[in-house]
Amino acid sequence: MKFPSHSGTHIDFPKHFSDEGKTSNDYSADFWIFNNPFLLYYKANKNEIIDLNNLLHLIPSSTDFLIIKTGFHKCRNSVDYWKNNPGLDPELAPRLKSTCPNLKVIGFDFISISSFSNREMGRIAHRKFLVENEILVIEDMSLIEASNKIEKVYCFPLLINGIDGCPVTVIGEIIE
Repeated sequence: MKFPSHSGTHIDFPKHFSDEGKTSNDYSADFWIFNNPFLLYYKANKNEIIDLNNLLHLIPSSTDFLIIKTGFHKCRNSVDYWKNNPGLDPELAPRLKSTCPNLKVIGFDFISISSFSNREMGRIAHRKFLVENEILVIEDMSLIEASNKIEKVYCFPLLINGIDGCPVTVIGEIIE
């Protein structure tokens, strides 16, 4: 098999933006089980840099996996999905880590943490999340069926030695 490491739903490791950063090998099996996920609904606009300033108070401090459902997946089959995608504000990383000290992963339903229209800010955001605040990033998630009934999340990244990113399967356990 041959494919880019950043295809489909994928995870970025710190090595993606730091030569000394962690890779897939540096995480134990139990790291990939999240007992306190939180799904946040946020309607994102084209090219928006998301800061969540007015919504941080809604995120429980125990959150270990933050999922942001923006609705941008509706653009998936258009140029807007990759050319006019929203991105995350670099300063969101330290604010999230301060609000949720156990936060290990953030995932969302748009193509990248980097807004195509503001790539330099996206590079800074990658470093702030991955390296400075140790929050892994799962990009391009399919959240069409995701609801606030998610009780537990399991991640299954491809375990390939030394990689800086790879496809990942993310499964949410639902409260019945």
